[in-house]
Amino acid sequence: MRKVALLLAVLLVAFSCYATETNVELEVYSIVNQYWQTVDSMDQVAKGDTRGYERSVNTMDQDIEDLAEYLNQNPDKVDEYVEVFNALPEETKHIFNELNRDLSASRGEELFPGYGYAEPGYYYRRGAEDEVEMLSQFWKTEERTFEKNYRYKFYVELSVSTQMQENAEAGGNIEGFDVKGVYGMTINGEFKQCAEVEFSTKETLRTRCTVMYENNKVWYELYRAEKSFWDFLPWTELTWEKCGRTYQIAEEATDTEVIIEAPHF
Repeated sequence: MRKVALLLAVLLVAFSCYATETNVELEVYSIVNQYWQTVDSMDQVAKGDTRGYERSVNTMDQDIEDLAEYLNQNPDKVDEYVEVFNALPEETKHIFNELNRDLSASRGEELFPGYGYAEPGYYYRRGAEDEVEMLSQFWKTEERTFEKNYRYKFYVELSVSTQMQENAEAGGNIEGFDVKGVYGMTINGEFKQCAEVEFSTKETLRTRCTVMYENNKVWYELYRAEKSFWDFLPWTELTWEKCGRTYQIAEEATDTEVIIEAPHF
């Protein structure tokens, strides 16, 4: 009977431990899911209702705070978290920036994405660019100025192209207007007919364009050198060895621009 009671006690303790155990991967992806719910709730903000958005932000902040507390209390789970974090889509990694900074500070170590935390007793530095991965593309609307007496080659929305051609034919502020071809392009999820055109400017002009940007994962060689007591001496030379790779996320404009508004003074 005592054996049965002891077995039941062991099972009860084991069940209790299991029930309070946090699944790091599930927690991380739950936060990511909450982030997308927050993004979706911004539609209501535009209509003047901020309650859903505020609730969603508060829930996400609390979930991140809870995960941070769990990792601080369970440092053996940090490596698991880093592995899950590295596998996240790039457009969601910024959610955990503050958590990562706090973890780095608490561990006294720097986090190198794609590599892991710096090991104690070493200096680290990034080396040459090794590889660039294009993660996503998106468009931004920006103003452009065309200087006087220059010839330009651009993509132009077809309706704007017609206005520009009429401007050139009427002796307006552009001349030498030439359509090279017409193409279909998807801009921010909307299909557009665009013309590739060349033209010269007779005056300085201003217009609005949509510019294609890329989110790129830029990989670098990562080097480390062992620390020494004599490092403070000016003639001490560090011996650097390649230990892996790390990356940074870079937002970069491409050469693809589409004029969406007829140039004007």
